[in-house]
Amino acid sequence: MKICAVIVTFNRLEKLRNALQSYEEQSCPPHSIIVVNNNSTDGTYEFLCSWEDETSNIAEKYVIHLHNNTGGAGGFHTGIEQALKTDADWIWVSDDDAYPEQDALMKVQHYAEAHSHDTACICGAVYINGNIDIDHRRCNKNRIIQIPCRLATEHYKKSDVKIDETSFVGSCFKKSAVIKAGLPIKDFFIYFDDTEFSHRISHHGKIMLVPDIKITHDTVTYAQPTNVIATWRDYYLTRNHVYTLRKHHFLSFLAYCAKKTTNALTTYIRKRNVSQLKMNCYAILHGITGHLGLHHKYKPGYNITVK
Repeated sequence: MKICAVIVTFNRLEKLRNALQSYEEQSCPPHSIIVVNNNSTDGTYEFLCSWEDETSNIAEKYVIHLHNNTGGAGGFHTGIEQALKTDADWIWVSDDDAYPEQDALMKVQHYAEAHSHDTACICGAVYINGNIDIDHRRCNKNRIIQIPCRLATEHYKKSDVKIDETSFVGSCFKKSAVIKAGLPIKDFFIYFDDTEFSHRISHHGKIMLVPDIKITHDTVTYAQPTNVIATWRDYYLTRNHVYTLRKHHFLSFLAYCAKKTTNALTTYIRKRNVSQLKMNCYAILHGITGHLGLHHKYKPGYNITVK
């Protein structure tokens, strides 16, 4: 069984070094690894040019340098598309700041060999500062109106758990299932590309959490200045969520749109901020109409501040 690892990176060179080292040190290293460089400007290009030529216990290395920052969604779309061209059986995807424990891929392989007949995705437990990060694995509380909820820590004591949604941090997808499900939506830019992909991949096999597979996520919470009431990220969170629900869960889509519209109007009445109201309305409208891609105004760095 061959595993291809896909890593997407943008301006986190030191963390990328650590991530790649964690794959080199795997007791059962991936047969191939693909690194998608999202037009980094911090020396990542030069490092990857050197890394690609270094002797390694990883049989095949591929580096894809993009000319524009396509966000996580565009990066994973590109990386998984390349992985489908390899002879791998499974595709492991993760961020540049996530480090699998030394035996992680070996445990993925063992689980896949025992359960590949009905499993489309095997994912591990994500840890931040030594604690389980429950944001990455989710189940739906209600099958009629989809209400995703974080998986309680008690479930991480089990040998395996069937879940409904997984992030792109430490998840391994069966190649044959990906071919059937299709690639992640690159035009999401960021957020919900993994959630939407989870819905499609689940039609071709189970998504299984195996808590004994462990990944350390070396990340920090984004600190928003006190004078900032909304950022560019809020646009993509709402737009892509609306689009995902419209595509996969119509009743949830109606409920969510009603809730977001009410919240947007309430916020406007309270704060009287036209810019925030416009961004919320555009996000909902674009999610409904499928107007995706990087918005010409709501780009990285855009903030709405208190006047």
